[in-house]
Amino acid sequence: MATTTPNNLDAAAALARFADAGTSPEDRREALSALSATKVLPKQADDPAIEAGRRHLVDQARTAEKPGYRLLAIAECIRLTQIVNRWTPVMLDQLRPAFAEPLPNMQLLTNGNDKLNLARACAQISAPWLPDYLARSIVEEPAADKARAEMVVALLERSNSLAQTLQRLATAFEAFRPDTQAPGDTMARRQARTLEVLREALLDSEIEAGDDLGVALHECVSAPLATVGKPQEDKAQIDLCRQVLLLVHDIVRTRISVVADPTMYRVVDYCRRLSGGRSWPDELKKPLERLITDVTEALLLLGRQGQRDQALLAQLDVLCNNSDRARAVARELAARHPELNEEVRDWLEHGRVRTVRRASESAIEAAASSADESIGLSLQAARKARLLRDTLREPLVSSLEVYDPGLAPAAQELLDSVQALAVQVEQAAALRGLELYGTPGEEVEMSTKLFIMVGGVPRQRMLVKQPAIVRKRTDGGVGDVVTKGLVE
Repeated sequence: MATTTPNNLDAAAALARFADAGTSPEDRREALSALSATKVLPKQADDPAIEAGRRHLVDQARTAEKPGYRLLAIAECIRLTQIVNRWTPVMLDQLRPAFAEPLPNMQLLTNGNDKLNLARACAQISAPWLPDYLARSIVEEPAADKARAEMVVALLERSNSLAQTLQRLATAFEAFRPDTQAPGDTMARRQARTLEVLREALLDSEIEAGDDLGVALHECVSAPLATVGKPQEDKAQIDLCRQVLLLVHDIVRTRISVVADPTMYRVVDYCRRLSGGRSWPDELKKPLERLITDVTEALLLLGRQGQRDQALLAQLDVLCNNSDRARAVARELAARHPELNEEVRDWLEHGRVRTVRRASESAIEAAASSADESIGLSLQAARKARLLRDTLREPLVSSLEVYDPGLAPAAQELLDSVQALAVQVEQAAALRGLELYGTPGEEVEMSTKLFIMVGGVPRQRMLVKQPAIVRKRTDGGVGDVVTKGLVE
């Protein structure tokens, strides 16, 4: 008994029909399906009848008068390469002349598998008109999601950047006119499907972001709806907004160069207005939380560089249902990251850059002068410590090297630190023009300007108990008294 096929063709009849030059593309497609089902291909791939059918398919792809026949023949050529992989290079070379000029509209094909195979052909052959053809075919495709996905990948590969891809899609969407009773709903659903497929393709694509990516995305979403009208069905609105929010999230996660670009989030504001403007639908809570995390991380990235971007901070107001929540998110970010400088943290906590008036030079000098007494007292202590260090250094280190050698290095380091500290204090005092007047135990002429007497009876010359802290004049003389010394 002869082997039959789902199309009621036995292998011999299918082979004869496939090889016949007069077979229409539809009948040749049925014959090819029968041959595939009966396992004739690829076992008999070199059969002369198979070779003849291949030649007829290629000829129809190049020269068929009916536009639909050309498209179907191209699709069947690709289907052949899916069955017999070794034919792929040769058949692609044979098909290239068919792409010398733009192909007819893909919607002339009605079968989803035929569209998928035509999309595969477009993905494997280069032509200058193909990017725009792919964009238009993506937009006009109502249901064949596998074909749409194949075309999106091909469009990305033929674009210089993601921004350029979105610009091409925006142009195609603006030219699209849905022939339905609710064109806004149809447009929104078509946009949502396209963006969903684009998100999946981005995960495996190395394409760069490009210039003005945020602007391109906003135009791709908003411009087509401005042409045909906004969607009226809640589900169409929510589905579109969900895909937009998730696409923004996927972009900023995979293209770090745009994470801190405020224009990248411009389309989010459009989606909020599309949803009514007051608050977000509950169905969008999950993608919104993801974007809130993205924006806070972008703010943190800038903050660690000491930068503040008010437009980016304002996106929290768009993403959150109310300004109180937005402020709380920003304040929590400041609280979790004390390593941020105070200006950035203050900005996050208050939601704006607060104006800080610069102190006048006289106020700055007054503030600095209040520290002069402490510097002077430190100078006294430093000189006393240095004197003790010079007195103890030799005997202390020598004794330790004999009786406790393990402590000798630490003692030497301590004495060196005292010396370094004394030098630093001397330099600080010199920068402020400070000096000590009088040495403890020294007899000086009593001066009420410089000293306070403690105990005893006033005399013309008295002993210094604590030096006065004075500011030196440029000529080296004593100027202002910072702190009076003590004499007795």
